Amino acid sequence: MTIPVLGAHTFGFAWDCVAEEAIGQLANAGYRTIQLMATPPHFDPWQQDAARTQRIRALIERYGLSLLALDLASSDINLASPSTDVVDFAVEAYSAAIDRAAELGARWICVGSGRRHALLAKANDRLMTSFRAAFARIHDKAQRTGVPIILENHPQGLLASASDIAWFLDAEGYGDMPVIYDVANAFAIGEDPVEGLKTLWPRLGIVHLSDSLKGQWRHDPIGSGEIDFAAIAALLRQRTYAGKIVLEILSDRPLADLDTGAARLKALGLAFTLRS
Repeated sequence: MTIPVLGAHTFGFAWDCVAEEAIGQLANAGYRTIQLMATPPHFDPWQQDAARTQRIRALIERYGLSLLALDLASSDINLASPSTDVVDFAVEAYSAAIDRAAELGARWICVGSGRRHALLAKANDRLMTSFRAAFARIHDKAQRTGVPIILENHPQGLLASASDIAWFLDAEGYGDMPVIYDVANAFAIGEDPVEGLKTLWPRLGIVHLSDSLKGQWRHDPIGSGEIDFAAIAALLRQRTYAGKIVLEILSDRPLADLDTGAARLKALGLAFTLRS
């Protein structure tokens, strides 16, 4: 029987060490599938440093790792801004990240849905116009470069819920685009992660796991919050999910908390492999 692959995100290491060091730590801990955060000082996608990307790719290959996706920090960009200058900057940032993803051999480039107006809901329809056009530009670049998009739910984004994402992909003709479903991002908007997973099931490329308290947006160690991981594990097991699961945990001891999270998932009966 095919079982899910459990990987780890470097986001938890982003402010403490460079990408090469984080990759080495994860590889030495046994992880063979990773997702890379592209933000300085960890890894700056704007720097067209061919020697560095070659070194990182060689490191990935030496350890026998699979690089699932490259992520930009959502705090630095906004594809849904009413300002064309801001949108252009965000599209250029994604364009640079796509180039770095190609150089590193990443499978996907992770894209979010900009930022909605939290205090003026009526503005969001107009922001969607900006986002729709910007997303199409990024999609065109990704297709030409050969690094396809994987779309992620985000609590601040225009497409915050599972149903929003499903609607957008179908309405815009991106029906075959895979999705990252982040359970903590869903929990932050009050969405039941189990129901969200069911909604996006045919589209799931990666499931992000971390914990959070109700009413908060956190990426805490699994077991420290209120997300029902027993229910999530049961759904993944019952529906024989065989895709990628990535632990994306932000803490003062990311490696230890990643390992603890993996152990807790196993204790809940979720079988997985660390190797693609």
